[in-house]
Amino acid sequence: MASKKKKRHQRKKPHQRNSSSSTSSSGSGLSVRRTKQIAVWVCSVFVLLNVIAYVIMVSKINALTARAVSAALSGYKLKEINVVNAHDHLYKKNHLSNYFKAAEKTGVARTLFVASSGYTLLGKTGKKDEMNDFNFREIVALAKEFPGKIIPFCTIYSGDPDKLDKIKQFVAEGAQELKLYTGHSNFYDQPLDADEMLPVYAYCEETKLPIVWHVNLQLYKNEFQNVMEQFPYLMVIVPHFGQAYWRPDIALPWIAKLIDTYPNIYTDTSLGSRQILVDGLQRVSMHRDLFREFCNKHSDRILFGTDMVVTGNKEKTPEWMESVIRACRDMLEKDLYYFFMSARGSKYANSNAHPYGALRGLALDDKVLRKIYETNIEKIVPQK
Repeated sequence: MASKKKKRHQRKKPHQRNSSSSTSSSGSGLSVRRTKQIAVWVCSVFVLLNVIAYVIMVSKINALTARAVSAALSGYKLKEINVVNAHDHLYKKNHLSNYFKAAEKTGVARTLFVASSGYTLLGKTGKKDEMNDFNFREIVALAKEFPGKIIPFCTIYSGDPDKLDKIKQFVAEGAQELKLYTGHSNFYDQPLDADEMLPVYAYCEETKLPIVWHVNLQLYKNEFQNVMEQFPYLMVIVPHFGQAYWRPDIALPWIAKLIDTYPNIYTDTSLGSRQILVDGLQRVSMHRDLFREFCNKHSDRILFGTDMVVTGNKEKTPEWMESVIRACRDMLEKDLYYFFMSARGSKYANSNAHPYGALRGLALDDKVLRKIYETNIEKIVPQK
């Protein structure tokens, strides 16, 4: 009997050892599972990052492909005419080299850079009453450094009580024209024919100082008309076809009537930057008969412009600027052309865009193009 009890007692010991071993094994198994979970999580993150990198790479390749295909389809050959870009903006000197590279490849010999406020150069973080003086002096200094390549324009803030004195000072420093933004809806603070602006118009008419005056004719046509009635010999360039590309059937006749009525009113072919450029090119493409008729009839009063706003933005490489200038020229020169920003998949194009950004141009003849590109600007700002 004692022998049996001893055997039972001896059997319990292994059971106790197994219980201890099971606990250790359970803890070890939990540790392994956690390690596996962490490894799976790390691998998932790694895969996700690689997928993101791949998507970014593919999007860049697609953008480059669209640009390359658009350029190849359009053809690189442009009319061999000496081109003056009569409308653009420049932030700082170190942004100029990219523009010069693009200008050289697209036949642009001279550029009219208009001074701008912080709002134009920096976007919503900038202010309308800041940087006007600084930007003009940056541009006029570059005009002296690169004679024959840059035409400097000054600008003023309409609410500045010393605006007329500043204009006179800027002219003494080398300004060849004045840029007014007061007819732009984002800059509109008072009527265009407000009494406090009349001395500025009188001075410009008397001294024959040209004004590049952004006027949205759909909004401020009557006020602009009032100014011109008081100063009928004022020399004014109303850019962007007077904003007519939004409703060319209505607005083109307005700018045409102003040109027919006043001897010194001009317009330019600039549209704007990025989204506005793409939308404008598409509008011209849709209504090309109206724009072609307007350009042929009023070829003596139209200037060429790009208005891309030359800054240090990473997107604005020499190749990007070259593409923009080419598109602005192709719009005038070709019957059919392609622009990568207008291609399907571009963040600026609409859902119905052509795969490679096909657009219809005006196909103007060489005589008309030479006036728009070269000779008309000589009547306003003769080359010194």
